[in-house]
Amino acid sequence: MLLASGYLAEGNVDVAVLELQAAASAFDRLGAVPDSRRVREQLESLGAAATTFDAADGLQTRTFMFTDIVRSTSLVEAIGDDAWADLLRWHDETLRSLFVAHEGEEIDHAGDGFFIAFPDSAPAVECAVAVQRTLSEHRRAHGFAPQVRIGLHKADAARRGAGYRGKGVHEAARISALAEGGEILASAETLAGIRLRFPASAARSVELTGISEPVGLVSIDWRT
Repeated sequence: MLLASGYLAEGNVDVAVLELQAAASAFDRLGAVPDSRRVREQLESLGAAATTFDAADGLQTRTFMFTDIVRSTSLVEAIGDDAWADLLRWHDETLRSLFVAHEGEEIDHAGDGFFIAFPDSAPAVECAVAVQRTLSEHRRAHGFAPQVRIGLHKADAARRGAGYRGKGVHEAARISALAEGGEILASAETLAGIRLRFPASAARSVELTGISEPVGLVSIDWRT
């Protein structure tokens, strides 16, 4: 909540909302009812909702997203540590605002990538497209934005505190690792049953490391 206050003072409402939603989720797990009520009132005053998930551990169906800046080590060497820190800060704030806008819950942030959980596939796909288009627009307007790969996978996973565990999470991470820079790669399960507004490639069967059964993968054309 202190972080949210700082972001609000800077006028960065989207990231402040993200911090408040994280606080609401934590207060729910702790059973801190007065604090939970207070943070929800603040979210309502900002026109946002507290995006939280079931508090109890157990299997839940989610659409998982992994993002990663491609060739980040080479990029750091090329532009230097200070410029990289500024670029990473812009990247993180930009993507976090899009996750919040599309109902995504940040599960983990490891250096130059995110692990996000969405309640369903449709908002996950819309968010992935928004990320790539935002980066592309910044590239055209300002000359540069990092290339980011995105992997999507809908699966059951076990909720453990603030995170998820299980085969579905590992599959999602491996799908992301196969994506190229600027690509959105999704499992066929992710797109099943939703009305896809964007062109997509035909599914190709791929064997993922450590996974016994092959997975059908589809590349989503966000440029159209």
